[in-house]
Amino acid sequence: MMAAITAKQKNKDAKIIVLEKLGVPGKKLGATGNGKCNISNIKCEHHEAVLNVFKGLGIITRTDKAGRIYPCSEDAKDVVRALVLSMDRLGIRVKYSSPVFRVEKNKEDFEIYIEKGDRIKSKSLLIAAGGKAGSKFGTTGDGTRIAKSLGHSITRLVPSLTAVELKEELGFLAGVREKCEISLWYEEKLIRKEYGEVQFTGYGISGICVFNISKYIVIPEGVPLKSGFEKYRIKIDFLPEIDNLEEVLENRSFKLQDNYLISLVKRALTEYIKEKSGKDISKAAKMLKSFTLTPKNLRGWEFAQVTSGGVDYGEVNTETMESDLVRGLYFAGEVLDYDGLCGGYNLQHAFETGIRAGQNMGRI
Repeated sequence: MMAAITAKQKNKDAKIIVLEKLGVPGKKLGATGNGKCNISNIKCEHHEAVLNVFKGLGIITRTDKAGRIYPCSEDAKDVVRALVLSMDRLGIRVKYSSPVFRVEKNKEDFEIYIEKGDRIKSKSLLIAAGGKAGSKFGTTGDGTRIAKSLGHSITRLVPSLTAVELKEELGFLAGVREKCEISLWYEEKLIRKEYGEVQFTGYGISGICVFNISKYIVIPEGVPLKSGFEKYRIKIDFLPEIDNLEEVLENRSFKLQDNYLISLVKRALTEYIKEKSGKDISKAAKMLKSFTLTPKNLRGWEFAQVTSGGVDYGEVNTETMESDLVRGLYFAGEVLDYDGLCGGYNLQHAFETGIRAGQNMGRI
């Protein structure tokens, strides 16, 4: 949608059609950011360029303390509405319920085959069909499949920014939320550290900070899925602001006796730590500062927020988003091999690449 709008603004005479797989536009966009649509982040290099385009579409934004940028209404459906209204106003045609199953490149143009039996010819083509994450929104890997059929290399597709399943049976902690520092280790080497709220679930752990470290849990090439997570460990520091925790607990024990952990963590976690430590203060302090967990798996495509892998960026002109292999073929968004952290980075990438592609397609 962003690319189509930008192309039409660049060239008012351009004939543009958007082929939408589903019966409604922007279904996945309307669900992003827990329904609030985290458009971008002030840490993104070109966020102002994206915000200027949105301002032209009538979307005014606000920025939170963490640098995340949202529409003032904090309603993702407002962003979808603004894009759809702009397409209507510019006369851009949208063909809904039109999944593309094949694309062929001839000397002069592309032939695009739609499942209903329709065939469309075009001088240029943008593939912005997303990845495989969130299949309920229609993203099932169609874009990478078509790109591959046109000669492009596709890097390995895996779910990213997702919850982590654990080997430890911690179902009794389901529903417990704790603000903490969480770190990912591989063979005793620190890979990534995040701060935020961890939520314990029936299968493992979730939360934005967990999503961010999940991006770095990568199964080495040639290692089977079953044993691919064995060398990873997740460590949680429930009280990162207290360095001398053992000393603090020692002083507390004289006053509170068995309740020396009260008010530090949620009750269910308190009882578990007391039981596992045998009320040994040194062991309890170690558990609170380095609560060690073993990943068993990542939650799959249905739960992942984004796709890691996609069209190899080495085969794409990053200034124009045009293919280096096929003239007139463009890419934007999650179909490309890009997956950023939570906080607006992935939508920024989608909008930014869409704008670049649209500007260059509009010149034709």
